[in-house]
Amino acid sequence: MTSDEAPRRATVDEWHAWRRTVFGDPYLVWHDGPEFSRLLRAARADPVMVERMLAAGLDDRDPVAAESLAVLGEAGFAPVRARELLRAAVPTASNTFLVSVATALHRLTGEESWAAAIVAVLGARHWTDRMDAAIALARFAPTADLVHALGRAVCDSEYLVRYHAANTLLRYARPPDDPEVDPPVPVYREPGLFELIATPRAEPRRRWRRRRDSPADRAGWQAAADELVGSALARLDDR
Repeated sequence: MTSDEAPRRATVDEWHAWRRTVFGDPYLVWHDGPEFSRLLRAARADPVMVERMLAAGLDDRDPVAAESLAVLGEAGFAPVRARELLRAAVPTASNTFLVSVATALHRLTGEESWAAAIVAVLGARHWTDRMDAAIALARFAPTADLVHALGRAVCDSEYLVRYHAANTLLRYARPPDDPEVDPPVPVYREPGLFELIATPRAEPRRRWRRRRDSPADRAGWQAAADELVGSALARLDDR
């Protein structure tokens, strides 16, 4: 194989087996997040094999594969075709996988335009996808469009979407040199805002069952969104 030939693509089944070897139990990876030390060792030892496996992971629409390419790039071990593989995945990507691909491309290229793909996921059907999009936007430079999109997400019907959208807006509202910007400021440290977005609460003795939100709840979410959007836009004006 010459240097300009693509390595043979691994199969999805090969990716599944390799993923378990490198990252461990899939449930723990989902629950705790991936740990990349074995990936970095593998990339030093056999970069061609790693590229084959991550390409198969993208074929499997696995967010871990996209994040792995970003991690390798930031460590100086990015496969030659990392950006090409990620860009090729974009047209058919959706939901959390699209968030991961767009985030990886942002990390590898520095192009802020990838935020638009993530904003689209704020309207996804499942709340976990919307939550992942709200979290991912904290990596991007704030713009008025992003601020308003996140403001709408603060009024989402799911609490965790509201919570993470509020966190990202709090980050946007901080001065760039504020030591609390990284990690993001948690909204629970803002009692007035937190109380507004935390409703509706679970019913006593039925914590797994959320009570239906009321007009007062939605008014509270909107009040929190208005305050957060106003603060973030004011910070934009100061830049």
